[in-house]
Amino acid sequence: MKVSERMTKNPVTVESSATAKEIAEKMKQENIGTILVTDKGRLKGIVIDRQIITKVVAAGKDPAKVKVTEFMTENPVTVSPDMDIEEASRIIGEKGYRRIPVVENGKPVGIISVADIVEHARTCTECMTNILCEAAKAER
Repeated sequence: MKVSERMTKNPVTVESSATAKEIAEKMKQENIGTILVTDKGRLKGIVIDRQIITKVVAAGKDPAKVKVTEFMTENPVTVSPDMDIEEASRIIGEKGYRRIPVVENGKPVGIISVADIVEHARTCTECMTNILCEAAKAER
């Protein structure tokens, strides 16, 4: 099975000029906790809601003034849509990530998450092992 068959398509993105406040508002509007950061359509980073809380709000910074480039994860690990789901699950397990951008020709086309892989993993021993490895890391 390929990543493209399980990924969430059309990921929510913001330009690298966006502020923490704009991103938080978009997360609320879309009911999501992860947004991809682009520059002219090309992936530059990823932001999770926790980064806004810990790197902006808890640090006493003004969310309306802090640009995403100040707190995003730059150059995130990515996978391609034609990658085998087993390989994507291995990367998720090794890195301890819950979500990884899916990129084609430098542009984000989706996000693959642990939740996206779980249904397939029920019938795939390799994927299940990789997911359990990720869960064990989260426990630490």
